[in-house]
Amino acid sequence: MIRIILLLLGVLCENAALQALFSQQPVWTRLFLFLASHLIAAVSLAFLLRLSLPRQGDTQKWGTLALFFSFAFFIPVFGCIGMLCTLIYFRFFLRFDTRPEFFSVPMTPFMQESGGPSPGMGEGGAWSRLRTESLPRPMRLKALLAVGSGSGRNVSRLLHFATSDNDDEIRLLAFNITDQHEKVINKAISESLAKLKKAEIRDERFPHCRKLAFSYWELIFNDLAQQDLAEFYISQSLSYATQALDIVANDPNLLILLGRLHLWRGNLEAAEKAIYAAMNNGAHRDRVVPYLAELAFLRRDFVTMRNYFELNPLLRHKPGIGPVVQFWMG
Repeated sequence: MIRIILLLLGVLCENAALQALFSQQPVWTRLFLFLASHLIAAVSLAFLLRLSLPRQGDTQKWGTLALFFSFAFFIPVFGCIGMLCTLIYFRFFLRFDTRPEFFSVPMTPFMQESGGPSPGMGEGGAWSRLRTESLPRPMRLKALLAVGSGSGRNVSRLLHFATSDNDDEIRLLAFNITDQHEKVINKAISESLAKLKKAEIRDERFPHCRKLAFSYWELIFNDLAQQDLAEFYISQSLSYATQALDIVANDPNLLILLGRLHLWRGNLEAAEKAIYAAMNNGAHRDRVVPYLAELAFLRRDFVTMRNYFELNPLLRHKPGIGPVVQFWMG
């Protein structure tokens, strides 16, 4: 009902605006009547078209309304005719059909999980045992201890998962292992900071700055900090890595770390520059290619990403990166 009223109001007001132009009234009176009628018609047709949009196309309420009004008001007569044609098109001809090629995507090999406990005690085997609450407690404790002996973001996620377990012993052991990991890294940071303060010669500062850069990064890599604290650790690691590179500019490991820090912050240009510098200073291609491929992926340059993977076909057989390479190269 509202749409019909808006349609009739728009058509009648636009017709009145045209009649006002050719009436026998004074010029200013004709202009006023034309603008008033045309304004009401433009507003009515703009609201009508916005109400007639499909939900998929109505993303910004006031933006689309302003666009339709401008189109109808600043192009007298023809703008309103175009609005009516657009309304007919949206109402009777436009279809948002489902594209069948995007309806489903097969699960990638590196995301599949086994239904039962794995025979090994790697991350996958430990994960399957920790989430299976029906298993005996000693077996789950062994799985948790096996997880605690490793490092990395996946290990930290498994430990965080275990901290919410229903078993008190599992939960307390997970908290204890996480706390021990953090204490070891913080102790290394405290020792390096104390030695750095005592270092008077410029060359003596290099190993301490280098260790601090990697220690702060280890806190991030092991997912031992929340977002705000993680940003502080990243800035500290970046600062000490820069200081160390000012002393020894050709350290490939530090250059790779610098690239990873910039990559974590989303600074793709600086990350690419640091990673290429690491490669030029002797970093092995196997260590550099995954980061170059990640940069290409973030830029949605999938052709370049595949070209990087083709530089080393053996990457498909390496743990971690191997399944990713197989997925993109397959």
